[in-house]
Amino acid sequence: MACIAGLAMHPVASRAQDALPAVEVSAGETAPGSSLGLDVPNATGSRLGLAPRETPASVSSLGSADIAERNLARAQDVAVRFPGVTEAPAPGNGGTSLVARGFAGHSSVAQLVDGTRLVVASGTVTYPFSTWPFESVEVLRGPASVLFGDGAIGAAVNYITKKPRFDRTEREAFFSLGSFGTRQGGIGLRGPINDTLAYSVYVDAGSSDGFRRFESYDRQNYALALAARPSSALKFTFSFDGGRNDDARYFGTPLLDGVLDSRLRRTNFNVDDSVVKYDDRMWRAKAEYQLGNGIQLRNELYHLASARHWRNAEAYTFNRAGTRVSRSDYIEILHDQEQTGNRFDAIFDGQLGGLKNRFVAGLDWYRTTLLHTNNSPYGGASTVDPFFFAPGRFISPVPTLPGRHSTLETTALFAEDALELAPGWKLVAGLRSDRMRLDNNDLRTGARLSKTYSPVTGRIGAVWTPSDAVSFYGQYGTGTDPLSGALSLPNGGNSFDLTKGRQLEVGAKGSLPAIKGEWTLALYRIEKRNLLSRDASDPRVTQQVGRQSSTGVELAVAAEPLPGWTVDANAALLRARYDDFNEAVGGRAVSRAGNIPVGVPERTANLWTAYRFQPRWQLGIGARYVGARQSNAANTARLPAYTVLDVSLAYEYSRSLDFSLAVKNLTDRDYAVSGTGNVRWLLGAPRTVQLKARARF
Repeated sequence: MACIAGLAMHPVASRAQDALPAVEVSAGETAPGSSLGLDVPNATGSRLGLAPRETPASVSSLGSADIAERNLARAQDVAVRFPGVTEAPAPGNGGTSLVARGFAGHSSVAQLVDGTRLVVASGTVTYPFSTWPFESVEVLRGPASVLFGDGAIGAAVNYITKKPRFDRTEREAFFSLGSFGTRQGGIGLRGPINDTLAYSVYVDAGSSDGFRRFESYDRQNYALALAARPSSALKFTFSFDGGRNDDARYFGTPLLDGVLDSRLRRTNFNVDDSVVKYDDRMWRAKAEYQLGNGIQLRNELYHLASARHWRNAEAYTFNRAGTRVSRSDYIEILHDQEQTGNRFDAIFDGQLGGLKNRFVAGLDWYRTTLLHTNNSPYGGASTVDPFFFAPGRFISPVPTLPGRHSTLETTALFAEDALELAPGWKLVAGLRSDRMRLDNNDLRTGARLSKTYSPVTGRIGAVWTPSDAVSFYGQYGTGTDPLSGALSLPNGGNSFDLTKGRQLEVGAKGSLPAIKGEWTLALYRIEKRNLLSRDASDPRVTQQVGRQSSTGVELAVAAEPLPGWTVDANAALLRARYDDFNEAVGGRAVSRAGNIPVGVPERTANLWTAYRFQPRWQLGIGARYVGARQSNAANTARLPAYTVLDVSLAYEYSRSLDFSLAVKNLTDRDYAVSGTGNVRWLLGAPRTVQLKARARF
């Protein structure tokens, strides 16, 4: 932190020649389709606008053209193509939960829109879901609390939306038809209105009949923005984004004696009047001002509103004879969530002690409220014939009533600095201090509880670039995660603090000019402390003493070995363990130390390769491997590993029109993306075929 402390004691030079040099991107040096982009400035790895090559951390990104080439329509489908990032979706978490570096769920992997953190409500985030308005998707792996606050020990995923352009006009549209009655279409327009105003309009919609009963969906998505540039130094951007999602109501398939019965692949055991609906809306007002040479001021005011409704029978198990399926957990939940915030920062380009320096400091404030309505304690049960299934209706012995109202208010001061110590040497450091107050009002009992958290997180790292072809880095960082989601109190009390994490990471990044290639290598160890654990001498007592760790290596490479042939590949290996963790079983504390954490694969890999075999024809092949995942802390049940293959064929009819035919899950493999070991699996999508036309006009 010396460079930050030192800057506060020295005036910042504002001469233009003292500013950090702009990064020049040469398209000829980077393979098309690369998810590394080592020389492209990145908004997620740092607030300083550093490129991944000069950032002492693991950063990846994928642009809109490559997202379209790979036929990735869902936001999280992009995130899981990066090293070590996988998914753990379920309707209850919005189908958006991710896993990274040995840590699972929304409380450990943050998701953002243009750098604005989406606060997790009861383990749920439901926006964004469509990739159509994205400029790119960026991922910072490892603790990101110093940048984005708590709940980011595993990673932070940032969805960057397309902005209004003053330099040119862009118009595009697409339409697709696919398996199971799937239809999608969208239009995108952006460009200048005059010298002062510019706009962007991206809207899309999709619907499907679904592979199973009750797996149909109907979605609409929009991203609208207007930019005003009164002068060359001042710019305002007003945006309104959101989406309505009448989503699939599939909560998994029960296993018969721990095995998937192929006769049930297309059976959905939910009730006839089931509901999964999300409505998210976000408006933002951003101001950017260049205050002389070397000083930039930025401010963003925003408001996010989310309305969610679930009404489903969510649990299914076979009886011992294997002739009937018992349904339980008839759950109805409604979320009314609002998040209002403001983020201000100032960037200074100058010198510190005669050395080139860039510094940013700011204030981040937001207030989130959640009205949680439910039919707790979630009764209701029924028994059905699995092979002559009649869905029935939702039944609950308990009425659906408001349960609690929670308010989280956070104020944070942050600072980050990049100092060029010597030719080829850069020191990057950051610090963030949060003050968080959570008020929880139980609307049924009248009980009111509050908790204040004051975490301080930071990171410090160095980058050494001995040549244009390679750089080495090392970093130490800290982070925090909530125990049970940002808007709830763990164990119903206010005696527990945030969990704390720390990471040590070293790595290298480099270029392979002969094949227009890039590569990255990272080795890390993360320790997470203060997990809830049962007292070994008295299982009725919960203590915040548990520990969890992961040690891993990630390798990524992107290249164009031959003209027209591109390869983008990555692999991750890790060892994740509970180091100190007791679980209450049958009234006694049982140690789970040495076991693998729930939902964490220790082996993952991704591959995308494309070959332009004719001037207008391109073949693409993709593969994604996810290793086995444990389903409980005892490690007595697990979800099996799987590999999914995709293939696409694209034809460029003209410079303004192209067609593509994509087949997902080419081998039609049954695989579990989440679930409960040998009881119930949430199955991934079967083989699907999609024909798409895309036009630019």
